[in-house]
Amino acid sequence: MDLDPAHLRSFLAIVRYGGYHRAAEALHLTQPAVSRHIRRLEEQLGRPLFAKRGRGVELTPYGERAAVELGDVLAAHDRALAVLQRGGDAGPFVLGTIENLVDPLLPELMATLREQLGDRPLQLRVDRSFVLVERVARGEVDAAIVGDPGRTKGAIAMGTISTRWWASPALAGLETPPRPFPLVAYDPPCSLRDLAVSRLDELDLEYVLTAESPHLNGVQTAVRNGLGYALLAAGSDGLRRVAHGPLAEPIPSRLWLLLAPAHRALAAPLKGALWRATARRSVPEAA
Repeated sequence: MDLDPAHLRSFLAIVRYGGYHRAAEALHLTQPAVSRHIRRLEEQLGRPLFAKRGRGVELTPYGERAAVELGDVLAAHDRALAVLQRGGDAGPFVLGTIENLVDPLLPELMATLREQLGDRPLQLRVDRSFVLVERVARGEVDAAIVGDPGRTKGAIAMGTISTRWWASPALAGLETPPRPFPLVAYDPPCSLRDLAVSRLDELDLEYVLTAESPHLNGVQTAVRNGLGYALLAAGSDGLRRVAHGPLAEPIPSRLWLLLAPAHRALAAPLKGALWRATARRSVPEAA
């Protein structure tokens, strides 16, 4: 039996994004095309992968097992293809990182990698966690630091980075935030967005989503223009850190390291670099 990688990709995208519609958007396919892929895959496997639940779907017990096994199959396929296309180790070492790490921590991480790689070129890929997870699985990225490792096997806990609430000077200067709380966040799926919502629930602050964006620049622009507060690792021009009240408390956000099997030896040096960077890091209040 030969399984089509496109069918596996559709299946795993539904698992990742929680539904056919979001999976189709992520894969740049139509929803009927994704549905056809799943029907064909279920026909080949002889068992249902999903069961209906309300307006959505959930994995069957067989689907849960298939997600693990087929995820490994697709990852091995994509890694082999990427290695062949890149010519083995002849190409650059690709480091992936989420946007929140670029300014505060990246210099230390890059310096450490350059020491470890010697003369091999180093290339940076800045993207969302879920995109980097997929690129590591496909062999397109050699190492990635993410906020959410998904179902990745062997993800290495790297520690935490402090995140804080940022707003425009007018909002940041308020004694108490508006109610409902105006929240600016990344598009889902996003661990930072989940962390912000969880913190607001802890504080019993009812919130309304006033702006969302797939990229840091969009989040910062919305905050800078007074649309609300965002939980971020660092500020930017026109943003001010909330310095009083319950929102002044820093919130630790976990970081994870994903490594291609051939580069597992880099785990210790990269963890050390992250520790050094966070130990001496101080986030200035942006005016």
